[in-house]
Amino acid sequence: MKKLDIKLRIKSFVVLGLLLIGISCTPENEDLSLGQKAEAAFTVEAIEGMRNTYLLNSSTHNAFLYEWDLGTGAEPFAGGQTDTAFFEDKGSYTVTLTTLSAGGHSTSSEEVEVATDAVAGTSAVVGGDMSDPSVWNFMNTGSTETVYEFQDGAVHFSNSDPAQSNIAMWQEVTLKGGRAYTFDADLQGSGMMNSWMEVILLDEAPEEGIDPQGSVFTGLNTWTGCGTDAFDNALSELSCLGDGNVNIAEDGEYYLVIKIGSWDGYLGTEGLILDNVEFIAQERLTEGANILSGSSMDDASLWTITDMGMALTDVEIADGVMNFSNGTESTQTNVGVWQSVEVEAGQIYKLKATVDNAGATGSWTEFYVSTTAPVDGVDYTTGRVEPGATKSFAEAGTVYVLIKVGSWDGNLGADGVTIDDVELVEMN
Repeated sequence: MKKLDIKLRIKSFVVLGLLLIGISCTPENEDLSLGQKAEAAFTVEAIEGMRNTYLLNSSTHNAFLYEWDLGTGAEPFAGGQTDTAFFEDKGSYTVTLTTLSAGGHSTSSEEVEVATDAVAGTSAVVGGDMSDPSVWNFMNTGSTETVYEFQDGAVHFSNSDPAQSNIAMWQEVTLKGGRAYTFDADLQGSGMMNSWMEVILLDEAPEEGIDPQGSVFTGLNTWTGCGTDAFDNALSELSCLGDGNVNIAEDGEYYLVIKIGSWDGYLGTEGLILDNVEFIAQERLTEGANILSGSSMDDASLWTITDMGMALTDVEIADGVMNFSNGTESTQTNVGVWQSVEVEAGQIYKLKATVDNAGATGSWTEFYVSTTAPVDGVDYTTGRVEPGATKSFAEAGTVYVLIKVGSWDGNLGADGVTIDDVELVEMN
């Protein structure tokens, strides 16, 4: 490791020295020259078979430094004359190449249109073809366990006639927020009685011996009206428990759970055969309707001011903005301003707001979206979100959008803090 560190330091010093020479040296004789500047130029070409990956090929041959800026907001990097670029999200990007040669530096830019998100169309499930049993977990749910066996590239579930059995088959999956995922699988069976197959998604890993509970978004249920007749179809063609779509608000690790069982019933003479499980990422959701009232701050009656357990920050809603102030001396104040709104189960919402708190010191401007109602005189700490973040709720009902502004041994500045355009937008 020490040898490698020495080599890297030497290389850095050499490059730095070349840069200093190129910038500071000017020939005393006007007839002499450091050489012609190498003009930056390059092409961008999609690499076949590699999602959202592009070949960057510079035709500039006499440069000793090639710096690439992909236009994603990440820091530029020193690469080669030929390099690659990967774009996670769809959109328009300006790729810029800066070259440095004996004659100076040169820049060139090209526009890249990325048509889809890299994750869109891919399955979050590993081993969905059932060729590797080790990637799946099976657990008892607190009752007699449904029998399972991997056979001929599929997993077979069976029980006695009649039976009271259940089993949970699950896998941890990494999901990208702000989009829907669609579950599907191939199913085969001779027809079930008093039985079910349910698919749910959890935030926490299921526990052995406990029946995992969650919102069922696809599956079979003989009481509801599917799975009683013989079938050899995709679940999407059979389901009477939903369309297989579930909205994901935030990036993270989730747990995909498939429950299969009977209650005084039977999975059939052939049992239930499961194969080709997929959980496909869709394109990012786009903004829809704003469900808040008074987002433009033109009607103060639509917002409720609540004591947060400290001296109140002054609030004024006028001239199209919400203004918070507490003077210019060191102080300790706080206030909550909120409204309630009805949300739909599973719908993704994005919080949006325009905030100007440039003059504030020792202070906070915080946003919350939660099912917990504010209580006068009590600080609010549940469901904090940043503007631009998304959130969803498992059940339909009332949620509270609260703005909290205050200071602790600080102040909000001479102009105070202004907030406008607070929206809770449906993502579709």
